[in-house]
Amino acid sequence: TLAGMLALSGMAAESMVRDAGWTMMDIGKRIERGLMLVALLRATLTAKRSPGAEQTITDSVLVACESSVIYRRRNLGQASVAAVAELLLFDGTNPRSLAYQLDRLRTNLRALPGSSGSSRPEKLVEDISARLRRLDPDDLEQVNDQGSRSELDGLLARVHTALSDLSEVITRTQLSLPGDMQ
Repeated sequence: TLAGMLALSGMAAESMVRDAGWTMMDIGKRIERGLMLVALLRATLTAKRSPGAEQTITDSVLVACESSVIYRRRNLGQASVAAVAELLLFDGTNPRSLAYQLDRLRTNLRALPGSSGSSRPEKLVEDISARLRRLDPDDLEQVNDQGSRSELDGLLARVHTALSDLSEVITRTQLSLPGDMQ
């Protein structure tokens, strides 16, 4: 199954004409990656745990996101939520980060036929990007009295909602079927 999926992905990446169909497929892939990343981080990093558990969970998140090698190159020693957030949320050069997905989404939305530069999907992507730019990764490390990282949890919840809204808007505006047959 994996070999078949990888072959299909390779065909789509290398053999398809980069037309509106390919662009829509890439938009869907970017939204899906963003949603999965946000859900993973929300399920694993928003609660404070013992140092050993925190290290194990953080390492597992980095492995799942295929980012452990680059993380180790950049950050020696203990894993920190701020450093993971910097790599997986804010680093626009990391192809597995949320910022990278948003940049590709912005490019793809501009490439769609009839793009105005101020359409609702483009505004939603820009809102998410602006929200990320206003944050400092170190602030996401703070733990409240209940033992949770409420700043990180709130950010991830808002991004998940915004990406879900983006998916719905794109489905409604770009993938609507023609009316009933006559």
